[in-house]
Amino acid sequence: MTRRHPFTRLGLGLVMLATACTSAPQAPPPAATAPPAAPAAATTAPAAQATTAGPTAAPAVKPTTAAAPAPTVAATTAAQPAAAAPVKDVPRNRTLVVTPWGQGAEIANPNNYNIYISTTWNHQRESGDKTVYEDLMYTNLNTGEIIPWQAEGFKYNDAFTTITVKLRKGVTWSDGEPFTSKDVKFTLEMLRDNAPDLTYSTVYKEWLKGVDTPDELTAVLNLTKPNPRFFEENLARGWENHQVMMPEHIWRGQDPKTFTNFDLAKGWPVGTGAYKLVSSSPQQMVYDRRDDWWGAKTSFKPLPGPERIILIPAASDEATAQLYIGNKADSGNPLQPATFEAATARNKSLQSWHAQGPVWGAPDGCGYVFTFNHTRAPWNNADVRIAVNYAIDRVQLSTLGYNSANYPIVVPFSTYMKERWLPGKLQEIIDKYDRNKRDLNLVAEHMQAAGYAKDANDMWAKDGETVKVPVRGPQFFGPLAPPLTEQLKSAGFDATSVIEPDSSTAWNEDLTTGKSDTIFFVHCGSISEPLNTLQDLHSKNGPPVGQKCPYIIACTRYSNPEYDKLIDDMTAMVGSPDNPKYMDDAAKALDIYLRDMPEIMLLEELHAVVFNNTYWKGWPSEKDPYVAPYPPWEAWYLIINKLQPTQ
Repeated sequence: MTRRHPFTRLGLGLVMLATACTSAPQAPPPAATAPPAAPAAATTAPAAQATTAGPTAAPAVKPTTAAAPAPTVAATTAAQPAAAAPVKDVPRNRTLVVTPWGQGAEIANPNNYNIYISTTWNHQRESGDKTVYEDLMYTNLNTGEIIPWQAEGFKYNDAFTTITVKLRKGVTWSDGEPFTSKDVKFTLEMLRDNAPDLTYSTVYKEWLKGVDTPDELTAVLNLTKPNPRFFEENLARGWENHQVMMPEHIWRGQDPKTFTNFDLAKGWPVGTGAYKLVSSSPQQMVYDRRDDWWGAKTSFKPLPGPERIILIPAASDEATAQLYIGNKADSGNPLQPATFEAATARNKSLQSWHAQGPVWGAPDGCGYVFTFNHTRAPWNNADVRIAVNYAIDRVQLSTLGYNSANYPIVVPFSTYMKERWLPGKLQEIIDKYDRNKRDLNLVAEHMQAAGYAKDANDMWAKDGETVKVPVRGPQFFGPLAPPLTEQLKSAGFDATSVIEPDSSTAWNEDLTTGKSDTIFFVHCGSISEPLNTLQDLHSKNGPPVGQKCPYIIACTRYSNPEYDKLIDDMTAMVGSPDNPKYMDDAAKALDIYLRDMPEIMLLEELHAVVFNNTYWKGWPSEKDPYVAPYPPWEAWYLIINKLQPTQ
């Protein structure tokens, strides 16, 4: 039986549109025994999905002979400029092989491990978060449970201007030095003092006054203004937008904007994690387990099962599928839904979050979004933006682009927060605007209000100029481009598909500096409260054209003083459905969002993350939701600590 998203009215059903994203969440929802995000409660699929055929042909995934049960995995050491020692052989059945979330045919910058500069930030989300670095705390986003790790606890003062963090005794760096409050102070103040050059530094420039260290196991974060969610958002959520601590004794005296943090002979990078980097090249990164890891020495946790973790790149969806089919990879990069289904037909050991389709994946906190540049005409006209929205059939986008594996959405809220937040005021506003439909009459109404008329070619035009709509984005969004382009064309827009290779940085540069028109991307963040993605539309995130916006998911350059005031007020409050003032402001902000349509949310991002049971067991799933399943999230480290060999 297919699943139906509980927030979506498709065709004639109830309309309750939720969304997906990521930016920076807040106070976790109450713990639950089942994952609130999982769409398992659905009982029937919308008629449009049930009757619409998927792709006419299976993806080109060729059969591959399964690998031998336990071949030896030897790391490649050629191209290793500072190898600490010869890399030992480890059997395949003791080696975890993962693919990157978003690399190309090679690993970029393999000899630089500074995760706080933009060119090498990917090392953390691809493998550093699974091996070298640990978080102060993690969160199981399925339940909202906060999981202490390097830290044992945290507490706000009554004014939400200081946060006292208690560190765990016995945590040590990989070189044997103790992990202390001085490392916390150094890292966070380093970010504050190097804004905007370091990744995430603008957060600390705005919010962090300084860090006090009354003793080795206590760090007191002093904020510039009240923020009742600062610690959870930045240091405890366990997703990819988190900041991990750096060892002061290694980094002090270095220029953090140029320091490579890479010297294998010296044991760099130094982290508190259970693994150390032993080999790094464009072809692979190899991490070996540290049997002297502090977690095992203090009996906090047993040693993880994998003795070695290898990151290997894959150039395409098909190439990644071949690795999974042939048991050459265990997890990592997701597959497109149709590719995943073809791969599982050839290797029965492959699984995703859900045991049955068409919805295979769990929410990842993001939604696919069509982003407008509000500094350019006609995208600074709300009527034009709303007209584009009514040209879109989201159900068809999901059906044709993703085999109905992704839910339609209209607001940037993750399914993780739906049950706690949407019922009531927020859902009423979503229903009031009814943006989830294709309606050419409403397209005409809004385009005419903006001063446009159809020309001889049945295209919307003004002063002889048609409305050019680039359907632009990286290759990853390729499945959405053809159906969206055709939908816009058939509604009278001069749309063209402009999909760039994943290796291209042109779309990224144009989006962040305000030189693009319209771009496909993701809007992420509201995992635990409405504020976390609504705040991305605050005008403080829209610098002048030519300057980079602070967050790539917040680059619309939308500006509305009334909206800004609501966001500022919400930021200073505890976010809770039981807080009437917060809910009133959230409702007003959402009303403005849907009234102005500063962006168009399309589909919830639900990836078919692949878990291979051939060599490893203990993967999370809908039935065992001990952690959210996304490899670029920090909390994937908890999966590493749960895996056990099958043989």
